[in-house]
Formats: sequence, structure tokens, C-alpha cells
Amino acid sequence: MILKPLFLIFVALFSVASFSFMVVKPALAVGYTDVSVSEARAMIETNPLLVLLDVRNQSEHDAGHLRNAKLIPVWQLTARLNELNETDEILVYCKKGGRSANASQILGANSFSRIYNMLLGIDKWTQEGCPVYVKYSSIQQAVDNATAGDTIRVSAGLYAEQLSVDKSILLEGENASTTVINGTTTVLNVSADNVSISDFTIQYSGCACFGYSSVNVTDSQDTYVTNNVIVTDQFGIQVHNVSRALIAHNKITHTGDSAISVLASSRVSVLENTVTASNGIYFDNSSKSVIQGNAISCSRGAGIMTYQSHENTFSCNDISVNLSNVISLSESDNNTFFGNNISSNSPSGLFLWQSSNNSVFHNNFLGNSCQLLSYRNSTDFWDNGFEGNHWSSYTGVDTNLDGIGDTQYVLDLMNRDNYPLTGMFHSFETSLYYAVDIVSNSAVSEFEYLSSNRTIELRVSNTTANQTVGFCRVSIPHSLIDPYNGSISVVIDNGLTPVLFLNNTLYDNGTHRWIYFTYPHSTHEILIVPEFPIFLVLTLFMITTVIAAATCRKRRNRRLLKNAR
Repeated sequence: MILKPLFLIFVALFSVASFSFMVVKPALAVGYTDVSVSEARAMIETNPLLVLLDVRNQSEHDAGHLRNAKLIPVWQLTARLNELNETDEILVYCKKGGRSANASQILGANSFSRIYNMLLGIDKWTQEGCPVYVKYSSIQQAVDNATAGDTIRVSAGLYAEQLSVDKSILLEGENASTTVINGTTTVLNVSADNVSISDFTIQYSGCACFGYSSVNVTDSQDTYVTNNVIVTDQFGIQVHNVSRALIAHNKITHTGDSAISVLASSRVSVLENTVTASNGIYFDNSSKSVIQGNAISCSRGAGIMTYQSHENTFSCNDISVNLSNVISLSESDNNTFFGNNISSNSPSGLFLWQSSNNSVFHNNFLGNSCQLLSYRNSTDFWDNGFEGNHWSSYTGVDTNLDGIGDTQYVLDLMNRDNYPLTGMFHSFETSLYYAVDIVSNSAVSEFEYLSSNRTIELRVSNTTANQTVGFCRVSIPHSLIDPYNGSISVVIDNGLTPVLFLNNTLYDNGTHRWIYFTYPHSTHEILIVPEFPIFLVLTLFMITTVIAAATCRKRRNRRLLKNAR
């Protein structure tokens, strides 16, 4: 009999304790949200501003951590809260999830409002095959221990060594600004196929007299050198006897030899690099390559120089040179140059030495003291058959309003542009991978193609204070705006600014249409939109009418049937 009351008391106490636990547990999570590893990965992939906070110890962090994670051990967190921003989204992690939960509570209690705790920690992260970055005592030792196909992810830090990569691996730094390899000879030698080098600062700090390179690639194919910072007083990136290489998105600063040298190689893509150097890009005995979208500024050497190099394409590069030729071709034939901005103080925009059959069109030659120096029977093509280049020194007129000068631009006895552009050439890629080309005497900016309503939007502004009339010659792919072969309307400032002149079809080659329009000058918002032809409007009206009539009949029949019941 005595046991029963004791049992009831025990049950009551247990119930109270359980209730207290149920009440208290959610309170512990106030201020932060638990997320799984898969949810954490999705957050990282979609939010570049997400702050990753590692609350383990330094040794654990060095052994492997999430990319660009900030290390603050949980026992130091309260004292170092000023290193974090209360308004940031912060993903907190540790080894298994215990310390990160405590750290999340600390942050939540100190007015941090967007905190996410990664459940099960980095152990679960690595179990699911997600990448971590390691602080190596020697990158070369890690390369030596790797097998073909491995990826070596290197933590931020300073690594004083020279590397030799002789196997197919991916070598990736944690951050191009903070993962630094500092060498005193050639810093990184690559001599294997299928190698990728990315996200490092690679700098040479030795003597400038030995011809070393920051990156040297020889006798290989399918090599990638991307998103690196190269600092050197010798060669920046040099490839020799290479096929199918990609050199892209690198930032190269140097005062010595060429920033990028391509020797005895083919099918090398040099894309969207930023070069600030004495000499820019050099091609020697190399062919079938693409050099596109690079920003090149040189203090004394050529921006782009070729020797005995053929069938290469140089497009959409922005090249400025102070004391030399912007582009120099020597014994180089059948190359194509289009969409480049070419400017120089002296001596010329383009230098030709025994180089013929090169195609040069849609380029802007700006402010060059001499546009062309040509020697040894160099004869080239300066237009594509109906459009040439924009020359800042051209003085001809455009009486028929098509954006093309009425007279040729004569370069020398053997070279002339038959269709000089009276405005600068611009090319804009759209989200559908088609380009819209615009020739205009206005400054053109804020280009956008809206696929939802097949509309082109852009902003134009006058280039000088006394410019009164602007024009645009626009090449539009049919796939973007003209599916019904109808007219195209130009609307300026929502119709408040008149279009002075509109030629709806200058030319149509079956895939593109060229239009031309003018406007009084200041800053304007311009819309280019398709108009549907009248037969299509009538057809759509008839279809709509038939559908509406059918709908009405169905509704009437349903009503009659209902009444009959």
C-alpha cells in the first residue's frame, strides 16, 4: 500500500521533469536554426555572402576545413564577437555538432539573428564526399603522394617552394588572394596531361635575369590554368608544345617578359585574363587558338604579338599600349581580329611585317598616332564584306544614314577599309547565347535582353557636350526578337522622346536583321520590340474568337442540361 503512493509521486516528478525538459529544450535553440549537411551545402552554393564559422581548434582546422571558413574556437568566441557582423548569415560547424550548437547559442544570445548550425559537423560533411581544404607542410609532398585523378585542395597560407607536377591532378587553392606560392626559380612546372591549376597567388621573387616563369607548361595537353594571381618580373604563364590548353580569368602583373607566352602550340584558349605588364600576349609558331575578352595594358611592349602563327582568332580584347605597337604581326597569315578595342600613344595600332590574308573587322582603332605600319607586301582584309572597323581618324560622312562611311578609309596602297564604321562597335551577349551588335556614335551601356517579352533594353548618352544627334545601327538575331518576320519598333524614354529616323530593315541575311535609327541627343532609355504583322494579329483574333465561342457553347449546354434535370 505504501509503494503505490511512492510510485505516484515518482510518476508525478518524472512528468514535471519531462515537461520542464520539453519546455527548456526549444529555448536552447532560440536564435539559430539547425540544418543538415545537404542543406548547408545548398546554402553555400546559392549565397556567396554566407559566412562560414569553424569553432574547432587550429590543428583541427588545418587538417581540413570548409572553403574560406573563418576560424574562431568556441572558447574564444565571446571575446571575439567583434570580428563578426550581427546582420550576416552565419553557418557554424565543428567536428560532430556539439561545439557548433554551443557557439550558435552564444551568437543568438548576443543579437546575431541569422545563425545556422550544421548538424553532425565536418565528419558528416566529409562522409558525404564534400570538399575540404588542408594546410600542408609541403604542397610538393602532397603532389608526390597523390595518384592520377586526385584533387589536392590547399588551405590559405604562404608556401615557399617550387612545384613540379608530373601526373594528372587538380591543384586548387582555397582563395586566389590568400593561398600564396612564393618561389625563387620557375614556381610551378607542369609536364603531364589533364592538369588543372587554380585559385593561387603564384609569385616569383628571384633574379630577373634567368628567364624563369611563374607557371611553365610543357609537352602536355588538356591543361587548365585558371583564376590565379600571377606576380613576376619574368614570364608570367608560358606554354610550350601544348595542345588544348585553357588560360582563363587570371590576373597577371609583371615588369619583365611576356605575361602569357604560347610557343609551338595549338588550340590554346586565352580567355578573360587581366594583364598589367610591360609586354602582353605572345604567340610564336602557334595556331588554331582563341584569344578573347582579355584586358591588356602594357607600358612599353606590344599588347599582342605573333610570329609565324596562323589561323588564330583574337576577339573582344581591350588593349592599350603606351610606347609600342598595340598588335604586331610578323610572318603570320590567316588570323582573324574582330571586336577589339585598340588604342596606343605610339607608334601604331597595328604593325604588319610580311603578314597577309588576315581578316580585321568590327574593331575600334582609337587615338593611335598611326593606325597601321605595314611592310614587306602585307595585304589583308579590313571588312567582312559589308562592315569594317571604326577609325577615330576617319573624316568621311554618312549621307545615306546606315552607319557606314560613304568613302573608303585608305590605310596604304595595299590596304583599305571599304566600309568604315562611323560609330564605335559594341557586341553584347544575351542570356540565350546570341550576340546583339551595335554600331553607335553614342556611349552605349546597361544593355539587357528580356526573353519574356523578346525586348532589347539599353541606355545611350552623348559622348561630347555639343553632340546633338545620335544613331544606332543594330544587328539582331532572328532567334531573339523577330520570329514572325514582322516590323520592329524603337521606343525612346517610354515614347516621350521622338525617333528622328528609323530604317526597319537595312539588311537581312536570313539569320540577322540590321536596323538603323537616330534620336536627339542626351541620355535616353531605348526599347527595341517586335511588332506582329497584321495577318498574324487577325489570325490570333480569329483563334481567340473561336475559342471564346466554343467556351460559351459549352457553358450554355451545361446550363440546359442542368435545367433539364
